[in-house]
Amino acid sequence: MSINNVFLTDTDKYLFGKGTHYEIYEKLGAHITEADGRKGVYFAVWAPNAQAVSVIGEFNDWDEQVSPMKKVGPIGVFEVFVPGA
Repeated sequence: MSINNVFLTDTDKYLFGKGTHYEIYEKLGAHITEADGRKGVYFAVWAPNAQAVSVIGEFNDWDEQVSPMKKVGPIGVFEVFVPGA
């Protein structure tokens, strides 16, 4: 699997914004994948009222600065790929 199979596309964002993306569970959450030849995990979460979101865990010494998530358009979804997670 590559990251292109799990990250949010423009169609995903459109359907999610309309409330008609019936397979959004395939995009949100944590997905083991590969990007640019590096294995890791793609994370996506819906947090419409959040100012910032980070992925933290043992793999980054519980440091919220290491893996900040990027907001994906106005729909309130944040995403990040974390190599080695």
